[in-house]
Amino acid sequence: VQQDGYALEFVPEYRADYSEIAKLAVQQNGFALFYVTGDRDDYGEIAALAVQENGEALKFVFGYRDDYGEIAKLAVVTNSEALTYVPKGRADYGEIAKLAVQTKGKNLVLVPTNRDDYGEIAKLAVQDDGWALGMVPENRADYGEIAKLAVQEKGAMLQFVPKDRADYGEIAKLAVQENGMVLR
Repeated sequence: VQQDGYALEFVPEYRADYSEIAKLAVQQNGFALFYVTGDRDDYGEIAALAVQENGEALKFVFGYRDDYGEIAKLAVVTNSEALTYVPKGRADYGEIAKLAVQTKGKNLVLVPTNRDDYGEIAKLAVQDDGWALGMVPENRADYGEIAKLAVQEKGAMLQFVPKDRADYGEIAKLAVQENGMVLR
């Protein structure tokens, strides 16, 4: 399993050393978590190792687990696109999404725009990567605030701000401060 984590498929779970073998397997290939049953006492520890090796191994973590949120946080820190596998209805989804967009702002595209905390998440996203402003609906009440943060991170993001907005001038000034060439 140290050379091919998928070999875990052929290791019987009743072995006394299964836990150690499973940990080695998922450290070699996080997707080997697929072969570990979720009712094991050490499942959380094995799953944490798996998502640290490959964040996308989160797709094999059982969502009903009490430790799912902590494992999901580890996954999005390893690979922020693992947010794809986090159920949108989870109470801790917003917290996990914030970690994901702080790592890679463009992951804002994975966050439903109708969330109550979307504005907070979007602000973090554009601070990481101004390009995320292109994913923010322009009709949001907090669009101006989000746009200001985006142009302060990257002045060229002024291109996403509608020129007919009442606060366009204010946003444009911030963009010019970041990049004096933005209006050319």
